Amino acid sequence: MSDTDKIKKLKEISFFFDVSEPDLQEIAAITTIRHYGEGEVIIEENSQAETFFIICQGKIEILKKFEDGEEFVLGVYSDGEFFGEMAILDEGPRSATARAMEPTTVLLVSYRDFERILAAAPQIAYSIMKELSARLRQTGALLVWQLERKNRELAEASLNTVRAIVRAVEEKNSYMAGHSERVAALAVSLGRRMNLDEEAVHDLELGGLLHDVGMIGVNDTILAEPRPLKVDEAAVVHQHPEEGCAIVEEVVYLKNVIPHILTHHERFDGSGYPDKKAGKEIPLAGRIIAVADVYDALVSDRPHRKRLTRDQALIHLKEHSGTAFDPELVAAFIELQP
Repeated sequence: MSDTDKIKKLKEISFFFDVSEPDLQEIAAITTIRHYGEGEVIIEENSQAETFFIICQGKIEILKKFEDGEEFVLGVYSDGEFFGEMAILDEGPRSATARAMEPTTVLLVSYRDFERILAAAPQIAYSIMKELSARLRQTGALLVWQLERKNRELAEASLNTVRAIVRAVEEKNSYMAGHSERVAALAVSLGRRMNLDEEAVHDLELGGLLHDVGMIGVNDTILAEPRPLKVDEAAVVHQHPEEGCAIVEEVVYLKNVIPHILTHHERFDGSGYPDKKAGKEIPLAGRIIAVADVYDALVSDRPHRKRLTRDQALIHLKEHSGTAFDPELVAAFIELQP
């Protein structure tokens, strides 16, 4: 197509209505015209960004593919609009795919040729950059929203996977059924009361769900004993924080909750297990789960005793504040109980 024909095409695009003839000639000189059929890919995600495009006639959609294979439409553009703007910014890999939704004609402008417009027609170059900047802000905001949605879905999927594992562990003993879910819920409430951020609260929920996962290695007969455990039996049970850590340490998205699992049986006075940590040496998450864990155990039936009432359990926490439990957390937990 001749430059004269390209100028004619440009004059049909509203963006160029007020552009002078000399500037249109500069743009025509550096553009290449291309035609794409319906469904044809114009830009491939992750390909090198060397050109941006002006739609003369037709319609395209911008698509982002996520790791799970889902495609999300970031935008639909038609006559007179621009796309492929990352080519002007950094010549990096394409962040999305552009596909023709119907027969489409576009003008291509390369990164290097755009530099000629900057020199020869700076005003029109500025206008193009302004237009593309607005597009980037809109697309960026939409992509951030979509990524946040995907992250929420992944977080929920990870929680559901953990819940399934925990239910399998708790099936070993009917007295444990639902314990970890309740501990997680109590820990989340207390964590929010202590003004933890949402990422820390999420990890706290995972830690609460998994705090007893190491119990899978404890013999069922020990868990079902209707009497206080013997010294050797207690020693086996006391291994479950470390056993739990060994189970989850190879799972990348659970690495943050290893301290939660390891320290939930440490005591504020340093007499707990496995490492006899004391006071603020114990991670906050471990101290929170310790309170939630004991409270739920006290208000639940166990093989060797009947459940306590809510008030009796809270009295127990208060009596052991400063010895077994962090006093600040006990006070906050008591305030949370209806």
